[in-house]
Amino acid sequence: MSDSWRDLRDRLDALGFRPSKRLGQNFLIDRALAIAIASQLGYETDPLIVEVGAGPGSLTRELVGKGDVLAFEIDARLASFLREESGSFLVRGEFELVEADVLDRGELAPPFTSALERRIEGHADWVCVSNLPYSSAGPFLAALLQAERPPSAVVVLTQWEFGERVTARPGTAEYGSLSVQAQLAFEPRLVRRVHPEVFRPRPRVDSALVELVHPQNYLGRPAPERRAFGRFVQALFGARRKVVRHGLERWRLGLSHGESGDVVPRLAAAGIDESVLRERPDALEPARFLQIFDALEGAT
Repeated sequence: MSDSWRDLRDRLDALGFRPSKRLGQNFLIDRALAIAIASQLGYETDPLIVEVGAGPGSLTRELVGKGDVLAFEIDARLASFLREESGSFLVRGEFELVEADVLDRGELAPPFTSALERRIEGHADWVCVSNLPYSSAGPFLAALLQAERPPSAVVVLTQWEFGERVTARPGTAEYGSLSVQAQLAFEPRLVRRVHPEVFRPRPRVDSALVELVHPQNYLGRPAPERRAFGRFVQALFGARRKVVRHGLERWRLGLSHGESGDVVPRLAAAGIDESVLRERPDALEPARFLQIFDALEGAT
């Protein structure tokens, strides 16, 4: 057991704290990795740095040396602990901790969006850096991709399988709705595999450091349009073993029993051959989903 974890554990024990399995609390104890994560982005534009799930502050301590940090922590016990810890941080800019959940029924929660809107003033953009609980990684990233003001980059430490989903290519079992949306929005990549030994308590699976950078034109679309596209892709992958035509029927509630309505003419007008209707969704490139959506969105 490392001295750093022993010291942290003892101080948390003194507060009567025990990590919560329900909240997916696996604390990063490897400072070298925390430094590497905090340094993963160049910060050339001096963005607002947003940390989700700050925990006892292992990553926060390194992030505050990069610029203004807005951190979120849902656990009141850890929030109180971190406020005391922050007095020893070497802070380059401003540091604010918000005690709140960042998700509300699959969308970014009002405390998150209001704090972001308040603190983003004076910054050209914002980046999200997090040791993200496994259970919330997918829903949180999906919410970020559909936000009114999405981040310019995301760096997260989370379950290896999540990294595989975000970077998956067509034809693989991991390829799905999140793959499509993430790859249209950013250039995602798996930076490294991270073993359980760097966490306490140790998770039962390997983790991944995942980077999403170089925002694409897709993020410039209005948020309602990106949300509609998310529902569209989810509908198609809801029947991933069936052909695209079946998924379109799920998406367009006015269609049933194999009736294609005006789908074929709309595809043809967009230069898309109707043979795409006989493809399986997991065979389509991300850009193809967007082409089909653009051709049909006026028909919904």
